Amino acid sequence: MISIGTMSGTSCDGIDVSVIDSDGEQKVKILNNFYLKYSEDFKEKFFKLRKKILNVKDLENNKVLINSFSREVTLKHTEAIKKVLQISNNPKVNIIGFHGVTLLHDPKKKISFQLGVPELLAQNFNTDVIFNFRDNDILHGGEGAPLATVFHEYILKNLKKENDSVIINIGGIANGSYILNNILYSNDIGPGNCLLDEWIRQNSKKKMDIDGSISSKGECNKVIFEDFLNHYQYHSTNRSLDINDFNISQFRGLTLEDGAKTLVCITAELILDFFKKLDKEKKAIVLCGGGRKNKTLVNYLKKKSKLTIEIIDKYSFDGDFIESQAFAFLAIRSLRNKFLSYPTTTGVSKPATGGKLYKGS
Repeated sequence: MISIGTMSGTSCDGIDVSVIDSDGEQKVKILNNFYLKYSEDFKEKFFKLRKKILNVKDLENNKVLINSFSREVTLKHTEAIKKVLQISNNPKVNIIGFHGVTLLHDPKKKISFQLGVPELLAQNFNTDVIFNFRDNDILHGGEGAPLATVFHEYILKNLKKENDSVIINIGGIANGSYILNNILYSNDIGPGNCLLDEWIRQNSKKKMDIDGSISSKGECNKVIFEDFLNHYQYHSTNRSLDINDFNISQFRGLTLEDGAKTLVCITAELILDFFKKLDKEKKAIVLCGGGRKNKTLVNYLKKKSKLTIEIIDKYSFDGDFIESQAFAFLAIRSLRNKFLSYPTTTGVSKPATGGKLYKGS
């Protein structure tokens, strides 16, 4: 099947769109990828909205604003999909996997809310759309994330790295996926880029620590570093996480560079801590997501461990589009009623399919 997948992450920098030809199992051909950057005005509106939404009651109290912004999000996705179709010579698409934009994710309270109007997207392309990927998982006791794990499984097997490697995706939240004794596992690890991006936005005119250029000039504050890790590890019981689980209040008073370096070191240390709990045969990390470009983070991982640290791009996968490719893959699996999550990936009570179908015609 020809499937389109979209991903717009917590950094809200833009929309990743991928077109794949796949059976939803072990055959995947990447046909094209495209990135649509959000305007500064759009991003500002999103960040203001997100600050208002801390719980389910806030969703209800801001319903009009949310509905309006959901439509705007969908029109942006329509623009991005039209562009990727254009550069792909307009293939006949069977399904669209529309992730939307996560506004609130609180698995303990059984809620994961994504901005987007799937009916409108289906209408715009006269194509079936899969949306609400997380709801069925949460309904059956899971935490609704991480969901890209089954695509990570495909990648590990495709690269013949299922025995010795772990995929670490560093988006807003960092998560890890691996295979042990033929069983697929995954877990969110901790903050990926979310706190670092917020720190940079609040303390400079820049939006992110591009290539680790800011953090590379700083010093890690050991007191805050250790306090954050001790507090996080004591309270961390979730399999999935949300950016609202963290804040940067304790970093106030640090310079821009020292705050950035401390946050990068925290993310890297949490990744290594996650790795220490795994089977000793795992000797390599394959990095994907925007965080793989942060040289300060990658250098920390290399310096502090004896692991092989690899960037997924060396294997002809574009690390910027793994998540959008994953949701194209998941859309096919959803349409064919195949499992999207397992007890060892999201904590669901039994293997579960997911996603809701919105007909395009």
